Parts: sequence; structure tokens; C-alpha cells
Amino acid sequence: MTKYDVIVIGGGPMGLATAAELSNSNKQTLLVDKYGFINQNGSSAGLSRQFRLQYAQKYMAQLALDSIPYWNNLQKTTKDTLMDHVGSLWFGDPALSSQEGGIGAAMIVMDELNIPYKKLNASQIQDRFPFKSIPEIYHGFFQKDGGIIDLAATQKALLNICISAPNVTLLEHSPVTNIQSLENGNIIVSIDGVDFITEKLVLTPGAYINELLKYLGLSIDIDIWEMSSAYYKVIEDIKLPTWFVFQKPQATSLFYGFPEVDWAHPGYVRVAPDIPDAIIQDPSQRSRIPSQKSLELNEAWVRDHMDGLAPKSEFTATCIITLVKNSKEELYLDTLPSSIPNNKNIIVYTGGWAAKFVPLIGKILSDLVLTETTSYDISNFKIAYKTTN
Repeated sequence: MTKYDVIVIGGGPMGLATAAELSNSNKQTLLVDKYGFINQNGSSAGLSRQFRLQYAQKYMAQLALDSIPYWNNLQKTTKDTLMDHVGSLWFGDPALSSQEGGIGAAMIVMDELNIPYKKLNASQIQDRFPFKSIPEIYHGFFQKDGGIIDLAATQKALLNICISAPNVTLLEHSPVTNIQSLENGNIIVSIDGVDFITEKLVLTPGAYINELLKYLGLSIDIDIWEMSSAYYKVIEDIKLPTWFVFQKPQATSLFYGFPEVDWAHPGYVRVAPDIPDAIIQDPSQRSRIPSQKSLELNEAWVRDHMDGLAPKSEFTATCIITLVKNSKEELYLDTLPSSIPNNKNIIVYTGGWAAKFVPLIGKILSDLVLTETTSYDISNFKIAYKTTN
């Protein structure tokens, strides 16, 4: 039976970031993924993500601020640009809040944390950016430090750190078939029927979390949003930040977008509805086919409210986002409940819109492995487990 000090299950951004951080220790670490690294089967599907500092919750904005030094350090390891700071624009109905927060609440938090931003009314938004026919009551703000993350390049940079680390072993296309946490302190992980032993276990499988927790007699009550997006050809010289529009009715009228970038369909911009095509409970239920209704809503928004783009999309994509039911939190990070032997030595990360925190989450998970504590506030990310046995 092969022994490792740490086993990390789930080789997406969070698992890669955790193993990359552990490469700085003397811990022999195994990182295993059911698929190949940098795959399109989970929450990291797609090419780009937004980075922003504005949140309705102060602790989330602080976490985004705290992530910046870790992004800067990761950037030093690669020639690829991991984040393009094009800025972040939020605008829309000032009375509206959503899963993403709200304009007014975000401005209060930015004021408290001394995050700079510029307030904009509807006319100023249309003068500065390629939007049109914005209702006069809409307003918002531009925050200069926001940007667009090259998610594939980020994972590649982390993977290269792991590949070059003598204490990190990578194992892909290797599904976990059992997990046992024993009273003697050992944790046995079966991978393709082969047993590995460890003292510390980190679970970072995103939407696949319940496939692993079932071996421990646990589950998390989650919804998995299958979401779509589309790419539109740029036909005029326009300059876009990342952006999000808050509108009613929320079930059909929330949209966000990105500027043109060279790593994701150059010559096109991505616009997407912040609306689930479907809400599923297991990744195997994913269709991978964008909702025609969502795409039609998306194209109506582009046609009616954006300048400089072709009216019809040419490329589409889907991804899945994991959200815990009846909760507004966007990420979950916790140890297992005390009913499980070695519960403090088994750490779980899962959640939705968290790409902006990738290198920092890796640091936090590594801290918990090495010292069972972290200097960062994770008190809001507790997990309510359900017993399945």
C-alpha cells in the first residue's frame, strides 16, 4: 500500500492550487483527478472568468483583496498573462439585488474597505462604454481593478508547478472508488481499486463532491446550475470591461460579459445570461447543450443594448456551477463533522463563483493541511452535512 502525507482528490483549479502550495512543504502529496487535468467536465469549463473586488459581503471583498498577492506570485511563474485588468462595470436597477449581490450594498462595502470606484449614471455608462438604450433610472459604478481571468492559463501555471515539484505526484484518469477513515488515524483512498494510505485528505471535486462524500456516509444538499454563454463577433472598434447588469425580472434578465481576449475566440466577445439553463443534482445529468431560451434572451440583450457586435452568436459553451441549497454563499470550505474519524484531517472545498480566489484557496487549504488553521477568515463557509447511512 503506497503512503502519502497528503492526498488531494479533484485536479481542477482548487486542487491544483492546493498541491502547488504543498509543493513548498516537505509533504509527499498525491493529486488525483477522475478525468485529465485542465478538463471541461466541471466548474472550470470555459476559458474565462471575471475577477472583481466588489461584493455585498465585506468578508468576500476582503477575500478578493487578500487574493491579489497570491495572483501576483503565481504570475511570476509564467509568461502567460493570467489576468487582464480591464476593470469591472456593474450597472442596472439600483433597487435590485441578486446571487451576485447588489450595486448599493457593494458600494457600501467598497467604501468601508477603501476600494476605489467611480459612480456612473445611465448617460455616463453609454458615453463611456458600448451600451445603448439603458433606462434612465439605471446607475452603477466602474471599479478599475476588476478584470478577466485566463482560467486555462491559470491551471497550466499551477500544473507546471506541480509537475516540477519532487514531492507532488500527479494521477489523472483515475476515479476514486472508496474512501475509509479509520479509528487508528489512517485514511485509505482506493483509486481504480488500488489502495493508498494518507494522514491528510483534501476533497476539491466541485460538483462531484457527493460522489466522494457517499463513501463516508455523508452528502451536501446542492444545486448544480448548468449555464450557457455565447460569443459575438466584434464589428466595430469597441472597448469593454467585464460587466454585469442587474434587471427585473431576474429569472430572465440578468446578463454579464467580457471584453475580447486573445485566448478565447479572438475577434469575439463573450456575453452570457446569469440564469440557469437547468438545475440538476448530479453532474451526470448535464446536457452540455445550451438552452435555446437562454440564447434567445442573450441575443435580445445584445441586439437591444450593445453596440459594435454582430447580432447573432457564432460560438456557444456551457459550464456547471455548484451552489448549496438555501444559501447565498458562493463557496464552502470546512472539515468533516466530528462523527467521522479523523474529521479534522479531511478538508472539503466546494462552491460556485470562486475562480477569482484560486491561488488563495490553495493557500488556505494548504494551511489547514499543515497547521489545522489559517489566518484567513473562513468562518462563513461552514458546510451543513447530511448523513446518508
